Amino acid sequence: MEQLSGKVAVVTGGASGIGRALVARFVAEGMNVVIADIEEGALATAADELGAYGVRTDVADAASVAALADATIERFGAVHVVCNNAGVGGGGLIKDATLKDWQWVIEVNLWGVIHGVHAFLPHLLQNAEGGHIVNTASMAGLVAGPGIGPYNAAKYGVVAISETLAAELAADGSSVGVSVLCPGLVRTNIFTSQRNRPTALRNDKPKTAARAANQEIAEALLARGIDPALVAGQVFDAIRANRFWILTHPEFLPAVAERSARIQAAGTE
Repeated sequence: MEQLSGKVAVVTGGASGIGRALVARFVAEGMNVVIADIEEGALATAADELGAYGVRTDVADAASVAALADATIERFGAVHVVCNNAGVGGGGLIKDATLKDWQWVIEVNLWGVIHGVHAFLPHLLQNAEGGHIVNTASMAGLVAGPGIGPYNAAKYGVVAISETLAAELAADGSSVGVSVLCPGLVRTNIFTSQRNRPTALRNDKPKTAARAANQEIAEALLARGIDPALVAGQVFDAIRANRFWILTHPEFLPAVAERSARIQAAGTE
């Protein structure tokens, strides 16, 4: 979609981090924007400061995302760009992970994207001018490092869904495009995601020691993260160019190539 001014965008997880930066960029480009977020206070503040329309949404809940789609159409009459961006962090070794850990991370990071595609794709397909879906994955969706098993699983799933959807839409000759965002380290609130963890999915015994260790790691990583505004700029350009891959940190690509080489080598043994 080369012409985005006047179009309607929806951004989940839009009250902070990459999501807020996307909202700011879209508004600056003359778009009408709906911010969806689970944090009511942050949502109200972001919507007011950025000049967008806020709708409290729990992306883990299909009915909540369906209501978001309904609210968007009721408010603006159409939707053209959907950024399934909401996400939470999930660290720790697989041997230590509880089923609640798995459920929480996958419900938000994977099912959140599924719910977003399911609720909004029919509306995008109805547009004469087409539309675009951006699914936020991660470099962890291309290379699975240790210590974040549930997160890796969800993000690999987001990449797979995005690749499949892009291929299916292309086969149909659709004017709806797809991009998958695979960021590296970005200065966001993802390491404090526990603040939004539902009570029902909290562990009976908090992993206090693990959280303290993770906090130290998180602070060190965030210090090296890039500005979310840079990511938002790349996303905007990718939508206009109908570019599938959005990779914010090319320095991580050798690890992707190494993984591919190991797979190819295994096939020739």
